[in-house]
Amino acid sequence: MRIIILVSGWLFIIFSSAQQADYQWWNERHGWDGVSPFEKYLHLEPGRMGPNALPVPEAVFFLWDSMHYSSNILQYHHTSGENTGSLKFSLHYHIDRRVVFKVWMVAAEYFSSNEIIRDFRAARTYEGRGWATGDLCAETHWHILRSQNKLPDITFRTGIKTASGNRVEDARFTDTPGYYFDFNFRKIFHYTNWKFQWYGMAGFYAYQTYSTIHKQNDAFLYAAGARAQNKHWGVDTHLRGYLGYLSMYDKPIVVSISTFLFVSKDLLILRMERGNKSWPFTAIHLAYNYRF
Repeated sequence: MRIIILVSGWLFIIFSSAQQADYQWWNERHGWDGVSPFEKYLHLEPGRMGPNALPVPEAVFFLWDSMHYSSNILQYHHTSGENTGSLKFSLHYHIDRRVVFKVWMVAAEYFSSNEIIRDFRAARTYEGRGWATGDLCAETHWHILRSQNKLPDITFRTGIKTASGNRVEDARFTDTPGYYFDFNFRKIFHYTNWKFQWYGMAGFYAYQTYSTIHKQNDAFLYAAGARAQNKHWGVDTHLRGYLGYLSMYDKPIVVSISTFLFVSKDLLILRMERGNKSWPFTAIHLAYNYRF
């Protein structure tokens, strides 16, 4: 019995030492105080996390009015020192002709970061690479005004970001909830076989942090864009972002340009995006929207 106790104690000491040694480099590099959880050293800001951690919500601009569809999206994000590939799913369902329910998430993400990026984000995986799963998000769109004369379409949206993502220790997702609500505007013009529209968004975005001083980061949410399409294909360009108040890395601006092709009843989309220092990524998205 004494031998079993001694062996168990010896194994426990070895295992504990190994666990401590795994993060010794991180403890020294980030000046760990020996008691605080590692989350205290993270920076929950879009400019100091992975590209899918705190994304700017998309504007609501109605690809198809009164139609259900699902979207499968392959994404590639690049910034100096890091490459990220991910797969995103979304479902857009019309409850009735004025109310839409939408859910989306990054189902899988693979990332590879160099030492500079890893340490800038205070990430804890020494190799700086691995797999992650994102947050489940849900939205409700309320179409409160149809376009009349000079008045645009107006849609009110509410959205929540759950804390279902993992790899917070590598600054891939936040493991904190968030929410947003905004008004979306759209005006359509017709010329021969083409449909033109401009659209915009203005609202509020907030997410929880680990700070004991500022437990939530609040931001003004905005977007503006234009779209042209006929019954075969179209193009779209827009700018979107939000203005946090905690640091220089929480004010992302994303410029996007895309082209889309109608394939029978479905839609194929190719998009390119570029952000500022609060979202320092160049991105390519390839999406297939299936209408049902």
